[in-house]
Amino acid sequence: MDIVIHDTVTLRHFAAVRRLDVLQICHGHLPEPRWTEGIRSEIEAAHAAGETHCTDILRASWLGTPAVVTTETELLDVYRLQVGLNGGKRPPTKHLGEAEGIFFAEQRHGRFATDDNAAYEFARRRSSLGVGRVIDSIHILQTAVADGVLTSVEACGIANDIEAAGRSFRPVHRRSRSPDYFN
Repeated sequence: MDIVIHDTVTLRHFAAVRRLDVLQICHGHLPEPRWTEGIRSEIEAAHAAGETHCTDILRASWLGTPAVVTTETELLDVYRLQVGLNGGKRPPTKHLGEAEGIFFAEQRHGRFATDDNAAYEFARRRSSLGVGRVIDSIHILQTAVADGVLTSVEACGIANDIEAAGRSFRPVHRRSRSPDYFN
């Protein structure tokens, strides 16, 4: 079974509407890691800034132990990914969580879940990930419907609730959706 590394944005989407259970049901049985130290740090920073839904993420035991970069070689690989995500700017100042997520998904032959459009497109273009191994919240909801975890009406409601909470999906999914969108 493949791992799924969840990016900060995706975790926050589901937490904002108190539906982390969907991620747990869909991915909690898969091997760890399910997030990284950089992603946890981003969640902690958002929590410290007053984003109360981040408490639920930090308490989600099913996420397990965050993956940690431990060697200089790994650190250099993550740095290169971070530079790429930052449009080549050095030193990179953003996207550490996404870079770590991509790194560990590639290393463990897993999938990377992100709703950050730039990170999604960057990861999708990488030969070691590509189409099918980079997913977003809508894909997760569609898979949950296909697996019988949710009905299409429930998935549509969760997506609408995520947007109503002030969160946004990748541009390809920013339109009116009916329950049929999730079948």
